[in-house]
Amino acid sequence: MLIPRFTVRWLFLLMTVCSVFFLIVASAVRGQLWAIALSVAITSAVVAFLCYGVFFGLAYVLASLFGLVRSRPGGGTPFATAAPPPQIIPPEEPE
Repeated sequence: MLIPRFTVRWLFLLMTVCSVFFLIVASAVRGQLWAIALSVAITSAVVAFLCYGVFFGLAYVLASLFGLVRSRPGGGTPFATAAPPPQIIPPEEPE
């Protein structure tokens, strides 16, 4: 799917959330302390999650690049030899 599907309900919800946030920011500009604290807290949380996303993307790209360079062990089975596997508890002889 090339074009994401947005419904009018989600767009109205997004518009409502943004309008409430900017109403709080407008109160913060007028100097109300609770609005300043709330707008700083919300902005800090958004910036923190954006930084987490950027760091995850950077780590993902680096891990992918180093994963391409790393040599992979050859595929083999541990049961390919004729000898029995090592025993942790030696077998007892039946009577």
